[in-house]
Amino acid sequence: MRPRKRDDRRYKSAREYRLKRTYGITSAEFDAIQEVQGGMCPLCKHAKGISTPLQVDHDHSLEKRGKATRKSVRGLVCGRCNNRLGWVEAHLEDILAYLDSPPAWKVLNEH
Repeated sequence: MRPRKRDDRRYKSAREYRLKRTYGITSAEFDAIQEVQGGMCPLCKHAKGISTPLQVDHDHSLEKRGKATRKSVRGLVCGRCNNRLGWVEAHLEDILAYLDSPPAWKVLNEH
């Protein structure tokens, strides 16, 4: 059995459907965001979305009924940065508290 060929029209319509349904944006808007970002992940500045497409980063606090909206879209990031960003968001208060008052300062009396 031969694998089915995908034509560009089908791929683009599937992509268009997924972006619109999931984030409320069009593929043209996705491409425009990527262009504004210089064609790369704005966090690591390395990933260009060539071998693996950049992912839509969105603010979960702006979701409606558990679904992302246009207003929740922040940009496009690589998978690695997307995972890291999620972790940082979940631990942001602890990170800031740590940076503001490192435990070693209590022992070393540096500040």
